[in-house]
Amino acid sequence: MRLICLENKKHSSDVPKRMLLLMLLLISGCVSVKLENSERLMRHPGFPVAAQAAPEFTREALKTINSLEYEIERRR
Repeated sequence: MRLICLENKKHSSDVPKRMLLLMLLLISGCVSVKLENSERLMRHPGFPVAAQAAPEFTREALKTINSLEYEIERRR
């Protein structure tokens, strides 16, 4: 009987730790991230070749990425 009581006490002391961990995980999901995929793509080593081969497509793709990222950031 005494072992059962010790086990229950051990688990009850873990509850606050688990609650704290859960709260920290939930809060960390609220961190805002700046979306900069166009800049990341333009820094890619293959970007100049893509821009030379298909300048209109590359320009439109970057504009689309910027527009969609703006909408995502605006809704946050």
